[in-house]
Amino acid sequence: MEALRNSQTHSFENGNQEQKTNPFAEFQHKKEAEKRRAELFFQARQQEWSKVFSSKEKQTEKRIDEIRDQLKNLAKQVKTLDTNLLKAVESPIVQAGIYHESFLVHIQKMIQIFSLKVQEANSWLEMYNGRSAKKGVYWSMAKSKGNSYTQSNERAVATSVG
Repeated sequence: MEALRNSQTHSFENGNQEQKTNPFAEFQHKKEAEKRRAELFFQARQQEWSKVFSSKEKQTEKRIDEIRDQLKNLAKQVKTLDTNLLKAVESPIVQAGIYHESFLVHIQKMIQIFSLKVQEANSWLEMYNGRSAKKGVYWSMAKSKGNSYTQSNERAVATSVG
């Protein structure tokens, strides 16, 4: 009780009146200051992380757009190749020679190599599109039925990798 009374009384030292501070209030004030400092730190960190992630997302989106443009250009080049190939094959040969034969054989080999890559790319794209369609069905069912669909044991077994 006396400690409480002493903490609330005023002391006079050298003619100056100084109020003794309450240790609990001082501790609480320090605690609040520390809490505010921690909140400011976490806010600054969150802003920094959001800037980093948003810049990475922007870079990814930019890279995806660049790749799409490159693919569009490649598709145009393939169409141009098709028309040029038809012109080369259908052009009349006035006097047949070894040059014409080797030219057509060279084109044939290049087209065979090209067609192997095209077939591989087509099969890969078909598989990708099929998987994307399945994912769309899964997520539409998950959206309509909710957790009962996504959390069901039968569904977990059906979609498990192993």
